[in-house]
Order: sequence, then structure tokens, then C-alpha cells
Amino acid sequence: MKRHQSHRFRLLITLLALITTSVALAQTSSYVNFEGAQTSPVRLSADGTHLFAVNTPDARLSVFDVSSPLSPKLTAEIPVGIEPVSVNPRTADEVWVVNQVSDSVSVVSISKGRVTDTLHTGDEPSDVVFSGNHAFVSIAGEMKVEVFDVRTHALVKSLALLGHGPRSMAVSADGSKVYVVFALSGNKTTVLPQNVSPPQPPPTNPALPPAPSVAMIVSATDPNYKKYIKYTMPDNDVAQIDTSTFAIKYFSGVGTINLGIAVRPGSSGDLYVSNTDALNLTHFEPNVRGHFENNRVTRIGKLGTNTSYDLNPGVDYTILPNPAALTNALAQPAGLAFDSAGTHLYVASFGTDRIGVINPDNGSIISRIEVGSTPGTAVNPATKRGPRGLALNSNTSTLYVLNRISNTISLINTIQNSVVSEIPTGSYDPTPAVIRNGRGFLYDAKLSGNGTVSCASCHVDAEMDHLGWDLGDPGGNMVTVVSGGLSYQLHPMKGTMTTQTLRGLNNLAPYHWRGDRADFSAFNPAFGSLMGGNQLSTSDMAAYTNFINTIAFQPNPNQNLDRTLPATFHNGDPNAGLNTYMNEFYQPTLSCGGCHTANPGPGSDLLVKARTGPGATTQPMKVPQLRNVYQKLLLNAVPGAQSIDGFGLRNDGATASLAEFFSAAIFGTFSDDPVRKANLTAYVMCFDTGTAPAVGYSDTLTSSNVGSSSIGTEWTTLEGQAAATNIDLIAKGTIQGQLHGLLYQPASQNYKTDKTGLGPFTRAQLVTFIQAKDTLTLMGVPPGSGVRMGIDRNQDGILDGDH
Repeated sequence: MKRHQSHRFRLLITLLALITTSVALAQTSSYVNFEGAQTSPVRLSADGTHLFAVNTPDARLSVFDVSSPLSPKLTAEIPVGIEPVSVNPRTADEVWVVNQVSDSVSVVSISKGRVTDTLHTGDEPSDVVFSGNHAFVSIAGEMKVEVFDVRTHALVKSLALLGHGPRSMAVSADGSKVYVVFALSGNKTTVLPQNVSPPQPPPTNPALPPAPSVAMIVSATDPNYKKYIKYTMPDNDVAQIDTSTFAIKYFSGVGTINLGIAVRPGSSGDLYVSNTDALNLTHFEPNVRGHFENNRVTRIGKLGTNTSYDLNPGVDYTILPNPAALTNALAQPAGLAFDSAGTHLYVASFGTDRIGVINPDNGSIISRIEVGSTPGTAVNPATKRGPRGLALNSNTSTLYVLNRISNTISLINTIQNSVVSEIPTGSYDPTPAVIRNGRGFLYDAKLSGNGTVSCASCHVDAEMDHLGWDLGDPGGNMVTVVSGGLSYQLHPMKGTMTTQTLRGLNNLAPYHWRGDRADFSAFNPAFGSLMGGNQLSTSDMAAYTNFINTIAFQPNPNQNLDRTLPATFHNGDPNAGLNTYMNEFYQPTLSCGGCHTANPGPGSDLLVKARTGPGATTQPMKVPQLRNVYQKLLLNAVPGAQSIDGFGLRNDGATASLAEFFSAAIFGTFSDDPVRKANLTAYVMCFDTGTAPAVGYSDTLTSSNVGSSSIGTEWTTLEGQAAATNIDLIAKGTIQGQLHGLLYQPASQNYKTDKTGLGPFTRAQLVTFIQAKDTLTLMGVPPGSGVRMGIDRNQDGILDGDH
């Protein structure tokens, strides 16, 4: 019966989509893919009667009535910010939604069906939890937790953390402690610079010349290299925050990539963290084929002692392909959920479409629940679900699984340990076919020979793992690359290369640090040589490529809201830095902008000749893009310092800072000019990503704040950004007490509504409505998406026939 209900629901959505085909086709080109990192995308109300789920692609909160646990009823779809990644109900009516791209938290009233307030946060907020009168929000992009008063919504405290990418959060049973997991915490590996590294071993291919001198990946705690590595790496994985004093304590040695955390119910209160452990200290691709990380859950006991449980025990990694391993593998663990008794721990295997049921006492696998349509060894990335978040109602033996890739929710009966039905996360999903068809290839671990690794094992959520890897091959062959009319011979023993982002790759070929991948399809052999599986077919690789080309950068948080550069930044003048970058020469005919195209420019497709000397590269390198440099400056190599990351700038990560980079002799007149170096550093850290800072920016306007000068200034800026085509400006909320959506029209300087015969309204008229107790949330959205996000759908989520 339940399956028939689910089928009818899906049929209704299909019919709705068919009716609005012309609208959907127009919207495809307007969709911008930010590939948001879902953290806690689904949660239950305290009484278990309502399920809250983020519809990430549609920028909405979905509300389900689950009074009948296995027959959810979609009761509301409420617009929030761009790329909502976490949700948490605070009361029966008030729900907080964390928006990664909007850098905000939407405070939502379920009864009113709208956002009642928008809290501005730091860069890339990821999760929110509550304790007493405080809300704790993890800020992944700025390594901190922001604490808000839940009554006034005022920022109470900003807590700086020593760890990279704080995301998933949990609260102790008594509310006295908040726990924050560092998603990209590293593993104490770092880089020994090329000029002090030992030589590589001789190639096993006798036809190869001697290997080049390269930097080497080492452990920062290795006493053999203490002479060169004078900084320490605390390797903090989890932060514990005292909710009364805000004192911070750290737990280390948990994992390299940590995506989920749960507190075990009962007297122990132990912490459990889902994680992967990178094996990047192992050199050369043949030695890590099919096994370059371990998938685990780590238990942190009361005394801070760690016990790690392998989610794939007994796998023989020397067997490739390994059908037995593929049948059972649990890869890239994400969301965690305990039953109320604390006897069963559920873990979402994002990489293999399974839910693992774990004995928390010893880590043994009690059961594996298939979520998707590819059980056992079957694989089909185009239909991959990608379970990311879990919400468990122990009283009704129902587990709700939010699937990131398919944007669906699977309903599992935990007595039978099987999926009962699968429903859409919302009534509408704007994700274009090019993304649907290709996204699974990035995340599907079943494309490896044993089901334990995927491309996303290192390119976490299409980003970087902030690690270096030595994937050279002593038995490989020389590679010829032609660039700028010159031919280069590249050795297969390439040495340490840091993981690069997959954002913004469209039209950036050739790829890789050395420019030795002519296009994205040239990475296809890695499915065999690195992952131990089979290469993709030509059509599958094309689908994968087309998906990758959709992934955009998020805005640079260091720019002003109007996309200008700040007057000062990090003790430098970025505007003066821009002038130096574009118009001044560090060598007689060389300027920075001559190779690294100006904002929002990628690098060129040229290889730079190898140079000798301290800190110089011994291999030709492609001129890289600069759009994400602001995310990579976490290596602190100052003697005695504590460093969060072990890898910095350049291909091997051996350059700790931009100041060090600009001090290289190649920069001639700049290298010993502290003012120019400071200005260039400031400019590069504010480098435009191609996405305007106003994209996602939101203000909720109420009668109490609409007259403030700050709101007026921001409103004017957003309208100006719409006129400059950096954004479309939309508004959601009430007009004369009724829910509506609006779109700003710069040419006429008024706001079109989602209903024929209503409006358009001037800004002054909207102010009058708001002063009379209406509420509107303004938001900048990507250019071209305003019609879809603003007025093609009513506030209640239904596609509107007028547009």
C-alpha cells in the first residue's frame, strides 16, 4: 500500500512537470550549480510528527507531516537562502535553516509559511544546534563558531577555532557541551620542500631517465625531518565548546575527512564521528590503487581515547576487481543517527548507496541496507541516490534518509531493515538534466574496483581535501606536452601534487598542475590506474564532463557587497595591488596579469619553464587560476607556530604564504618591495571568483528595521547590483498579508509580482506594506535565475500559470 502511495505521489509530480515543460526548459539555463555540501539536511521535530528537509537545489525548506510515519504528507515548501545545507527545529513552530552560499541562517515560522528573520553569518555556514538560549552556527569558511541569542537573534560571541572546515555539530544530552567536527582536518602530513628532500628512487622502467627532484610528503611528527619542519600540526578533529563559559577543548587523531557526528544516548555520552583516513604517506599510484583511504567510524570516549572501526573489515585490497567487496562496501560515511537506546548506530554510506547498521560497542557491521536501485555489485551512476542525512524515529522504527544526488527521501523500516518507499524532497527540483545525468560519476565509489573510493574521496563535494598526493608511477612512460609552441617532456614520477578544486573548470583545459591532461576526458584512465575499476564509456565520460563544467565558485567573502575591492585588507591595499598586478612589470616584459588573466580570470594554458634554485620548480607547470587562493592559505610554517594545514601554495604546497611567493627571485623588483608584496597579497585574496558577492545575500525586512539606514543602504546596493547584471533581485514574503514572490525590474525600477493584476510595486510602496506589518526577504540570486526563483513559483511552492 505504501509503495502505491509513493507511486501516486511521484506520478503527480511527473504530471506537474509535464504541464510546465516550457517553464522548466527556460529555467535549465538559469540554474547555477554551487554543489553545496549538505551537512544536516534532514531532522525530525521533537515530538516526531514533522519532518524537515532542505530542498537544496530549489532553495526551500520542505515540511512533511509524518503523523503516519511511513506516509509523509508534504504540507509546506518555504523559500530560504541559496544552497540550504542544514536544518534544525528550535520549537514546534520555529525552524532554523543554514544557507551555505547565502552566508546566512533563515529563521522560519512554519505557521506563517515564511522566513521571519535572516541572520548574516561568516563564510560558508554549515550547521546549527541549540543549547539554552543560544544557537551555535559552524562557519566552515572562517574556522569559527558563531553564537546567537535565540530570542533577539543578536550575535553573542564569535569563537575562533584551530581546525579546518568546522561543519557537523552535536549537543551533549545535558546541553552543557556543543561538539563541532572539522570536515577537512588533515592527518598531520605536510611537505618537505624540494631543495631539502631526498632524491626519488630509481624508476622501475629502464627506459626512463632519472626522476626529477621533487618535494616529499612526510609526517610533521617524523623526527627525521625535525630540522626542516619547525612548526607543529595539532590535527584537531573535533572541538568541544562549554556552553556556559565558551571554553574550547580539542580531540585529535579521529580522521582526515570528517562529515558526521553523533552523541551516544545513555550514560556514556561517547562521541562517534564518521570519517575517512587518507593514505597519502604512501608514494606512487600503483601502491595506492584501489586503496588510498580507509572508511571508518571513530569513537571518542570520555577520557578522549579514540577507537576507530573500519567500515570495510576484511577487504583484501590486493584483489581488483573485488566483487565481494563491492557487494558490501560502505564508502564516504556521512550522516549518523543513534536509536534511542544507543544500541544501534546508523551511518549513511554516501559513496555506495547503503546505510550501515553498526554495533557501537565494537564497531561490527550488523546490517547493510540498500538505498538505491544498484544492490550488490550493480552500478549506475546516473541513478545514484547519495544518502547524506539521517533522521531516526525510534518509537516508530522509521529512518528517514535524505539522498543528496537524487534529491529524494528514502523511508526505511528499521525492524525489517529495508526501504519501504522513496519520495521527492519537494514538489519541484530545478536541477537540469546535465547535472542529474553526470553528478553520480563524481561520487559513486562503485566505479572503483572494490567500492571503497571515488573521485570525491579527495575532491570532497567537488572541492579540495587540502592534502598533497604523490601519484607518480616509477614504471610509467614519459609524456609529451606542447604549449606555446614549445614541446615539453614530463616524467611520470611527478612527485607531490596538491588536490585541486573541480570548480570553474569549464574552458580551462588543459588540466592538472602540469597541463598534461588535454581535456577532462583525459582523466578517464584514473578509474583503472588509481581506483582499480574500469574506464568509463565515451558517453559516460561525456556526461561526467558536462556535469563538471556546471560547477561554479561561490562568492569571494573578502570583496565588498557591490563587488568592489575593500580599501584595506590584511595590511595591504587591494586596489593598489590590482594596479600593480595589471600595469606594473616585475621583469622588463612580465606582469602578473600577463599570465594570470584578470578578474575573474583563470590561469593561461601555458606551461612555465622549470627553474632551478631554492623553492623553484624542477618541472614545467601550467599557470594556475587564482580564484580560490583565499581558501588555501592555511599553512603556517613560522618556527614554533601551530599550522592547521600541511600544504600551501604552488603544485607541491611548499609555499606557505603569498608574501613568500612574491619574494621569489623571479619577481625581480617586487620581491624586495614590502609595500607592493602586501598590496598584491591583499588583491589576490580578494580575487573575483566569477560569482558576485551579492549572490545569495539576504535581508529580511520588517516594520522594526525597514526604516534603518543600514537596511536602506543594503537595499540600494542590491538594486544597483541588479542593474549592473551581477545578480537578479527577488523578494519573498507577504504583500497585504498574502504570501507572494517578487522580481526587481531595473529598467522600470519596480517589482513585478507572481500574480497578474497585482503590482508592479515601487520600492516606496513595498516600504509602506512592510510598515503595515508585512514581511519581505530580499535576496540576490544568480543573473538569469530571478524569474524562476522569484515569480515563476508562488510562495506556497506551486508553479504559477501566469508566468
